[in-house]
Amino acid sequence: GGGGRGGGPVVVPGSYTLRLAAAGKTQTQPLTILIDPREAKDGVTIADLREQFQHNMRVRDMVSEVNQLVANVDAARQRLKGAGGAAADTLKRLDDLRAKLVTPAIRYSKPELQAHIQYLYSMTTQADQKIGRDAIDRLKVLRTELDQRQAEAKQLLGVKAVSMR
Repeated sequence: GGGGRGGGPVVVPGSYTLRLAAAGKTQTQPLTILIDPREAKDGVTIADLREQFQHNMRVRDMVSEVNQLVANVDAARQRLKGAGGAAADTLKRLDDLRAKLVTPAIRYSKPELQAHIQYLYSMTTQADQKIGRDAIDRLKVLRTELDQRQAEAKQLLGVKAVSMR
């Protein structure tokens, strides 16, 4: 088939209960997900898939965090547009922060943090596999950088304006 990969991490093989609620009624049905025999033949284990799922959930959460951070910075920049004095200084600092987060819409631009996190997510959700050490290490580096950018935004915008984990 087509693999069925869509908008999120693929579940780990195991036993699940599906629940459908509609029109005031609820139905449940057991479901067992089996490992793809081709992957098992290639040496991929359920433990590998569980580790991949957990990794991908962490990266997915970082995608959400960086997207929320960009939205918060953009909203603040919009509010401060045309302001003078201290607000103009804050706007400049927000512009600088945004430049570290968002890749410019110019061909062959240097990818920024948001693009790096999204790339890691797409890289590790493309196939059922053992998560490589490089992906694990990259996650740590990107987590540290995202934490730094969130701290910058928190300093500029205050606690309520920044989505923190």
